Amino acid sequence: MAWTGLGVLDHVAVRVADPEALTEFLTNTMGVERRGTDTRRLFSLPGGVTLAVFPVGADQGGIGDRSGARLPDHLALRVDSLDAVRSHLAEHGYQLEGDMVAAPGGLVLQFVGA
Repeated sequence: MAWTGLGVLDHVAVRVADPEALTEFLTNTMGVERRGTDTRRLFSLPGGVTLAVFPVGADQGGIGDRSGARLPDHLALRVDSLDAVRSHLAEHGYQLEGDMVAAPGGLVLQFVGA
């Protein structure tokens, strides 16, 4: 039975080697609107999803703690209750670090409260 506590995709965050080239492609080729800064480029994708692009090694914080050296690549899901996510994950042997969990295989999920 599927767990129903997950909402829609809020954003995807990735680190790339050449943010300028990706920006050029997304804005000029794909027609995507850009906002944000040079170290935190945000692109509005269809469906209300944001693509957050960071240079590799950008100082944006790490999993859980936002004061570390790097923000990991991750998918962010909107949820009604972070406490419900925390409880559900604990039942399955996982623990949130701040608002993120490192899933098996290396995928990092962030949970964004509604």
